[in-house]
Amino acid sequence: MEEKEIQALVMAGVDKEVNLRPLNGFKLDFSANPGFKKVFFSASCDCGTAALLSLEVSEEKTDIDIKAALPSLIQRIEMQEKSFRRMDCSMHSMMRTGFTPDSGN
Repeated sequence: MEEKEIQALVMAGVDKEVNLRPLNGFKLDFSANPGFKKVFFSASCDCGTAALLSLEVSEEKTDIDIKAALPSLIQRIEMQEKSFRRMDCSMHSMMRTGFTPDSGN
């Protein structure tokens, strides 16, 4: 199963209150796990901050394996989105600009 198909299955299954956008063609490899398909999504806040969220699926998994794991994959991406949304906008601002030396971090 291709990344785009996995992404479509996840998007079809996420709760309506979850604010995700699929990122097609996004090919950055942030993972130290070679041999995994990476599926990317974006979550955004009204303050203008967007988060890059992702799921990884082993290339060795069959279509049947992926479909069986779909509830877990959906739950994981929903938790990521909700965690981002629960942050207040001041934290989002720090994410956008990075921590400054004055912030003690």
